[in-house]
Amino acid sequence: KQWYQRRVAITAGILQTIEGHFRAILGTMTVEEIYSDREGFAKNVRAIAGPDVSKMGIRIISFVIQNITDNVDYLKSLGVKRAAEVKRDADVGVAKSTAESGIKTSEAERQHMEAKYSCDSLIAENKKTYEMKQAEFNQEVNRSKAEAELAYDLQAAKVR
Repeated sequence: KQWYQRRVAITAGILQTIEGHFRAILGTMTVEEIYSDREGFAKNVRAIAGPDVSKMGIRIISFVIQNITDNVDYLKSLGVKRAAEVKRDADVGVAKSTAESGIKTSEAERQHMEAKYSCDSLIAENKKTYEMKQAEFNQEVNRSKAEAELAYDLQAAKVR
């Protein structure tokens, strides 16, 4: 029975020491810091409470915060606020991405149309050059035919 009472007393002393350091650390941090940086808070508890409990022959190996709650749903509202911020940022990101995509699509379409017009212009220029050469060739052929007919008619007239 004495052993059990002594163990309860030691456990209560260790618990009071850790709780005291716990409260001291809580006093130096905002609710948002505690909520968002649980690992940092746990490190502070181990660093500050560790030396005191080691004097009692106890070593803090692990200190993990499993859950943080409050009675007025302040922490829940922080989560809702953060979720809304994340959703808003995601919506803004999607809008920016869509706008950039539209700009790039328009730019690609403009470049495509410039290339098409350039090719169409080059084709028209080459067609014009071809038709001019064709007309020159036809003119020369017709001239040669006319000269040949004239020469034939002249020769036929000489023979008669």
